[in-house]
Amino acid sequence: MALQFDTFAQQRSRGRSKGLQVAYVSSYPPRECGIATFCQDLVLSTRGCDGAGEPMVVAMEHAAGRQSYDAPVAFTVDDRSLGDYLAAARFLNDSPAEMVCLQHEFGIYGGFEERSMHAFLRLLNKPLVSILHTVIPDPGAAPRALTKELAWHSDRLVVMNSLAKDILARDYGISPLKVELIHHGAPYFPQSKRETAKQELGLGGRRILSTFGLISRGKGLEYVLEALPAIIAQHPEVLYLMIGKTHPGVVLHEKESYRDELNRRIEELGLGDHVAYVNRYLTKAEIIQYLSATDIYVTPYLNPNQITSGTLAYAMAAGKAIISTPYLYARYLLDEGRGLLVDFADGADLGRAVNHVLGDPVLQKQLEEAAHFYGQGMLWTVVGRQYIDLFHQVLAERATTGAVVAASNRAYGDFALQNYEV
Repeated sequence: MALQFDTFAQQRSRGRSKGLQVAYVSSYPPRECGIATFCQDLVLSTRGCDGAGEPMVVAMEHAAGRQSYDAPVAFTVDDRSLGDYLAAARFLNDSPAEMVCLQHEFGIYGGFEERSMHAFLRLLNKPLVSILHTVIPDPGAAPRALTKELAWHSDRLVVMNSLAKDILARDYGISPLKVELIHHGAPYFPQSKRETAKQELGLGGRRILSTFGLISRGKGLEYVLEALPAIIAQHPEVLYLMIGKTHPGVVLHEKESYRDELNRRIEELGLGDHVAYVNRYLTKAEIIQYLSATDIYVTPYLNPNQITSGTLAYAMAAGKAIISTPYLYARYLLDEGRGLLVDFADGADLGRAVNHVLGDPVLQKQLEEAAHFYGQGMLWTVVGRQYIDLFHQVLAERATTGAVVAASNRAYGDFALQNYEV
């Protein structure tokens, strides 16, 4: 559905958008979703680059959770409606957008991509860069086919982990030449603000462990609770902050049953004075403040194949001492001494690692300095520039080969769309 604000075409007609014009396809705030936040940050960071014009967004929506948007959202898609996907492709084809950037995560496109998002791709006739937020190792037939088709329609795929590039080549047969590595972006974190941030949050005198993000069972938070008695025995000043609300999809299907289980465990272990919730979807400023107050950031996630994590990227940019289970993104990001890895679903191992760091100020400082140094290459000011450079590179390649590619795509799209009912 097209929206009636100051959109791309209007801006261009008044001469306000003279640079590269990019359309982003994604969920988008105010929808509470990590991909939505990522896309908003990407839009803002690329918009601030030299040579960039005014962006526009095609926002994906659940029918049960319709949102009210402001610019740059210019079109919305009900993720269950094939007609909306095709209308969005026609909207973009008729727009002055020179480039389309699509955020890909399984589930955003209604759970039936072969009938929806892929119909959109077959009709789209603009250059396309697709960002892969999930890359599944050794995939089944369905995710392999879906990812390969997305790759076929894309001029370039972006991954945030070098291991994902290897997986795409090995398990999907996708050429590494088509895959670009760009870090997950993160905001700038002022340094040397830990005690000030603690005082501002009423946490003075505490050693802070934290996790943040939408809460669900796969986060493994129960294993931090399991580790706390051994940690508190050595460091009674420790407070563990679970920052974030329950994932809306989890609430829809099981209400707050996971949080209820965590609460029972807190009571059983007598942790009431050592655990606190921050039960809301945080603003960027709040995330910066809570991470600034953190002594050790923990990601006890349970999925070994998780290929990226925005929260871990933020903690790295914040220069935190990080302890994590060895899922794929943590193995990549915490390599070369940038953090500590512990076993999956093992509260005892996690407790030992936390006590090791809290008991060794030199080690904690080394971990913080290594994370901070590496994290400066992950700031959105850097990442946004890399995306704009990639978009320009794709357009330059299209200038020499695009006519043939575009004609082939259109012919394939015309053929494929005969199999869909609009």
